[in-house]
Amino acid sequence: MPTQILRQAPRNFARYLPIDDALFASPVFLTSAGRTTIAPGAAYPPPGHPDLYQFEWREGRVLPEFSLLWLEAGHGIWETQRGAFPIRAGQVGQVLSGQWHRYRPDPASGWTECWVQFNGRLAHELEAGGHFSSANPVSTPGHPRLFAREFLAFLRDIAAADFTNSTAQGLRLLGLLGALNDPAQAATTTTTTPRNLIERARQHIWSHSHRQLNVSEVAEHLHVSRRTLERAFSVACLPGVLDEITRCRLNRAERLLRETHLPVQHIVSLAGFGTAEQMRLHFHARHRLSPAQYRKSPPTGLND
Repeated sequence: MPTQILRQAPRNFARYLPIDDALFASPVFLTSAGRTTIAPGAAYPPPGHPDLYQFEWREGRVLPEFSLLWLEAGHGIWETQRGAFPIRAGQVGQVLSGQWHRYRPDPASGWTECWVQFNGRLAHELEAGGHFSSANPVSTPGHPRLFAREFLAFLRDIAAADFTNSTAQGLRLLGLLGALNDPAQAATTTTTTPRNLIERARQHIWSHSHRQLNVSEVAEHLHVSRRTLERAFSVACLPGVLDEITRCRLNRAERLLRETHLPVQHIVSLAGFGTAEQMRLHFHARHRLSPAQYRKSPPTGLND
């Protein structure tokens, strides 16, 4: 990494930030941030964090908030219920609220990790809109140097003695999310493979399934034929495109039923179902419950 970027890095630190009632009600707010260097062969995770954040490797952990962990140096492994993913310097691991996870450096390399954790209704809305990928929680920023510079500058400010947590700092975090998801680098790739076609289809579905989306519209957006798109899902032994649209709508409806008091009819529209009867049939097929029954006693395990 260029020396001028590394100069922005603060010393190792960890801050767990106070959240008052006004900040808790804001759209997005920071909960913690830090930077830690783990030497090769050192125990991980290191002690000293609050109990909520500490974890044992064999058990992993679940957090009530979201996290971004950027690797400044080294490499290691990142695990969720979806599987194990390698992570290396320059990449970002994402943790979703309520998601089981664990991660650690390779003992041979150690690593330097930089993280921010956050929460708020806007973060949950971004998740519902498909802006965080649970299928692949490790990603490479579209502009790695820009992202590194902004992340380290943000951490340097948080580490300062006079830092004050505020809504403005939460909104600043949104800039990091934008830099992380900037597709500029990916757009330079001209090769279309079944794998990246599926990922692009999923991104479009999870961002637009709140409206009356169908398979042909997804294919048209991706500039491929419907047959090509369906074949990509089939080759990967995945359910079809329509199944993915339905899964997205069901997951969004389940989350709204669990986390809000919105009327069921309103949720029908927000989740993208055409009618209340259509949503009821899908709920019954998945849970053997009506939406109203699901709201009263949702299953303990969350769907992926």
